[in-house]
Amino acid sequence: MRNYENLVIVKPTLTAEEIQANIAAIEEVITSNGGEIATTDSMGMRKLAYPIEKNERGYFHVIYYSVAPSAISEIERRFRLNEELLRFVTIKYDTNREVKAWNGLVEKAQKAAAAPAKTEEAPAAVEAPVEETPVATEAPATEAAAE
Repeated sequence: MRNYENLVIVKPTLTAEEIQANIAAIEEVITSNGGEIATTDSMGMRKLAYPIEKNERGYFHVIYYSVAPSAISEIERRFRLNEELLRFVTIKYDTNREVKAWNGLVEKAQKAAAAPAKTEEAPAAVEAPVEETPVATEAPATEAAAE
């Protein structure tokens, strides 16, 4: 089994429930083909670099998983059939160096998934007031007087 990463971009016109149903269907495609999902990272709604199918935004979701290389063609075929996906990319982590990087990404995603639950419980920190420094506004007036 090799390690893979999939970034999928879901259409922004869907409701939150429909987006989550699509993400669950994508994860089910991976697991039904013998994949083991290590972790996922929901990046949320983001602006696209260029419009895709007249959409300026998209819902980004990253899935880290292990699967046999022979299953990738079927997984990607099923992604192409899903009309709710704007784009997807599959990244293979093959060499020892890449596998080490994949493990680091998985740990980082797991920590990020656990962190929001802790930060919501903690009260917001009170910031000390910042003293404002006076801004010199005489420079434009002296230029007008010099002319």
